[in-house]
Amino acid sequence: MNKIQRSIDAVLSGKLQIEREPNYCLKADRQVIEDANGWAGGEWYKRMGIWSHFTPLNKQRAPTVPWARSMEQAFIDLKWTVPVKQARAGDVVFSRLPSDFGHIGLLGEGPGGQLCVLENATVRRGKSLGGALNWVPLSEWGGLTTVGRMPDVWVFDVSTPAPTVVAVKPAPVSVPTVPSGPRVLLENEAGGWDNVAGQRVSRGGVTINATDPNAVWIALRGEG
Repeated sequence: MNKIQRSIDAVLSGKLQIEREPNYCLKADRQVIEDANGWAGGEWYKRMGIWSHFTPLNKQRAPTVPWARSMEQAFIDLKWTVPVKQARAGDVVFSRLPSDFGHIGLLGEGPGGQLCVLENATVRRGKSLGGALNWVPLSEWGGLTTVGRMPDVWVFDVSTPAPTVVAVKPAPVSVPTVPSGPRVLLENEAGGWDNVAGQRVSRGGVTINATDPNAVWIALRGEG
């Protein structure tokens, strides 16, 4: 299950409340990602190491507040990017409009599997979710510069472990116990062998005095 999609669906249904004031696009998407993973507030920034990827202007003008443009730089530096044609639900998308702060949106699936962008924006486009939130088809989301892909474990539920294979030892083949001591083995009607040592046995008109202490194998077939 796509955890990011599940949290986006919660936003769309009103079950999950995220930042609705304009100019807080990075905060809004951070809240969705952290809800999906059960993280505390700000945990996504720590895991991305955002502080090491601040743009020079971000450092100069807001040294303690990450901008979307710096988050985009983090994905680029980490090489966590994919071509737009490979985009999927759970990816993050970036635009450099405005160029200083940048802009971020979060991809999810809309009706019919269409990729849409959940964003906090200063403009209204797509479907308005109230306040500054939009739900916009990706094809209508202009200015896209980067598609960022987070590690799968941040996006998908852990797969159900494969069933443990238990090796079952085959039942041992039953081998008839061979009598100890002198043996005279006489074929029986079932195709097996009878030990007739020490016996006088008549088969097919022949009398056998099986007193020889050595093993003797005798097959008597027919009556004459």
